[in-house]
Amino acid sequence: MEECVIKQLEEQLGYFEAVLQYLDTSGNLSLLKAQCEKYAKAKSLVYTFKLLIDPADICEANAVLGNLLLLEPNTAIKVFQQVIYKTIQVLELLPGELSLSQVAVILRLSSLPVVPKLNTVKNVRCLSRVHDAGIFCCLTGVVTGLSALSKYTLSARYFCTDEDCQGHHGNHFIRIHTPGASEAQTVRKDFTCTFCSSTLTEEKSSRTLSEKVVAEIIPEQIMSEIHSHCSKRSRGQAIPVYIRDDLTKLVEIGETYEIIGITRKDVLDDKIMLTLEANNMKKVKREISASKLLKELPRNLLKLYKDRKSSPWSFVLTLAYLFGGDISPPGCYFSLKLAVLLSLVSRRDSKTKPLHVLAVGSDTEVISRLLQFGMRFKETSTSLTAGQSLTGHVTLDRYNSAPYFVEGGLLHLSQGGVCYVADIDRLKKSMKHSLQSALSGGKVVTDVAPKYTGSLPHHIEQALRSRIWGYVSPTLSKKQSSTDSDVFAGANTGDIPRTLLDGFSILSFTDHGDIASNELVEDQMVETTLMSALTYDETLIPCTTELPITTADFQQFVRFASQLRPKFRKEAETLIHSYYMTCRKSRSTPDGTDVPVNADQTLLSLAYSHAKVALRNEVTINDALMAVKFYEEYLTNRFGYSTLNVQPIPHVTSNVLNHCIGPANDKQMQEFHKNLLRYCSLASGLEE
Repeated sequence: MEECVIKQLEEQLGYFEAVLQYLDTSGNLSLLKAQCEKYAKAKSLVYTFKLLIDPADICEANAVLGNLLLLEPNTAIKVFQQVIYKTIQVLELLPGELSLSQVAVILRLSSLPVVPKLNTVKNVRCLSRVHDAGIFCCLTGVVTGLSALSKYTLSARYFCTDEDCQGHHGNHFIRIHTPGASEAQTVRKDFTCTFCSSTLTEEKSSRTLSEKVVAEIIPEQIMSEIHSHCSKRSRGQAIPVYIRDDLTKLVEIGETYEIIGITRKDVLDDKIMLTLEANNMKKVKREISASKLLKELPRNLLKLYKDRKSSPWSFVLTLAYLFGGDISPPGCYFSLKLAVLLSLVSRRDSKTKPLHVLAVGSDTEVISRLLQFGMRFKETSTSLTAGQSLTGHVTLDRYNSAPYFVEGGLLHLSQGGVCYVADIDRLKKSMKHSLQSALSGGKVVTDVAPKYTGSLPHHIEQALRSRIWGYVSPTLSKKQSSTDSDVFAGANTGDIPRTLLDGFSILSFTDHGDIASNELVEDQMVETTLMSALTYDETLIPCTTELPITTADFQQFVRFASQLRPKFRKEAETLIHSYYMTCRKSRSTPDGTDVPVNADQTLLSLAYSHAKVALRNEVTINDALMAVKFYEEYLTNRFGYSTLNVQPIPHVTSNVLNHCIGPANDKQMQEFHKNLLRYCSLASGLEE
């Protein structure tokens, strides 16, 4: 027996030496001293020390201590607590008497060695295996819901009711929240005094509170399966994760996080639930090195880039010409394809925003197929179906820890991807209002009713980081006469409010070509549909059309172009701002102006995306020129006239191909540049 006790003491002493040595070599000892200097200025009941620890460093320094940390986390925390307590006492870092229970230690793991069949949580079933082992585990997934911020007991002081007992005075009995413990385990009424066995009483004035939220997280692998089968009603069970203290500021609905935590068992009513408590978490960045992706670019694309390198615009226009060739023949719906391609590589930044596209055309079936084809290029794309919400909805908290719980909407879950809303004209009035609010404000706003807050209505805001795509069929509005013969009349967009239309970055009108071009496009579409039907095999998988650039090539290209971060040249920004101010003045009416307020940022985003597709490191004057011309075509289609004499071309057919792509287009763009400078200088009263 004595040998066992001596062996345990030696083992514990070895742990103490290893911890002290690690604190010294890792620099945590210096941080501990600095933290004590701050605590010394103001007396506190509990002194909390948060240490960021890399398990790999500990395992390298002392394998036994590393195993203790990974396999018995709570035991390792107690060892660190004792070492830090003794260090404070010996070095006299804090004034006055200090008990061990007054020292709280939080070990934050910066990483975790991954063992797939041991500590990796891929679904709910994995929680039971990890819980039985009592070890740290890792979970990577998407936050689909989040509870309201609520309080929990971080520490509570107890004292003995017997005044003559030693436990009545001092800080002998302090309960501190331990990882994996519930509120009922931290604060109880059945604690007894270790000195006289009397029942302990809590001193409620000394209770310390902190903040927590409960997040529902669907593992990344399951979420990818859901996104890849948007048409199917596949659903993955979410894993509840308790997030505490400073980590609550990091979590957002729709974002992907890598979480290191420990399992806990909760009893809710008559149910037993396994959940996870986060030890540390960080947002997963999907960015991949551009140099690495460059090596994976298909040869066909690189060859095309070299062939078109002499022209600032031909490479981008050729890609738009070939894009979606399996859905519609090359050149058909050219303007819409260019808008989709630019939208795919757009991003939210200090100067730019995601480009939102609304297609206006009579052939909604082809338009819908093209937009859904574009969704394939973003992993986190969602599609609106009946019964779903765009901005999420609020319910009672199912975990009994907060006043309410927010379930994420499609705009939350499509962060970084595309939210496809299909036919906007069929949306309910309330959903149109939510869509308009998100587009105009760049935020996803979730309303919280007074019944959940107990006071006035509350709003939860989150930045909009997804691209919104949709379409509408051109119909006469109730205010518009069918006999209207104004040659400068704008396009028909039905009864959709103008404020909602202005929220979209680009409205792509597909029916505004000349009669001959429209008839040619219809003939080509019929031919493509018939050929596609004839080439279907028994598994109903269409044969791939022989195109110079395949869909797989485009997928690799979009991944690469999305990672580029070109910088704006001053002359490019100046040209865009000049056009924006001039256009608003020249298109002004007694009721205001036709140009949306957000047009300036839209133009910057178009130029930025064009530079990325053109594989440039800078946003040049050529990118700004294409952005202005493309936007002027949109304004011309929508309002019926162009102040720069621009003629929109929704389809690039064979008879105008040389005029739209190649040297002829370069010459036309140079003339457009001169006209644009003259237009801006005349309208502003400045010399060119």
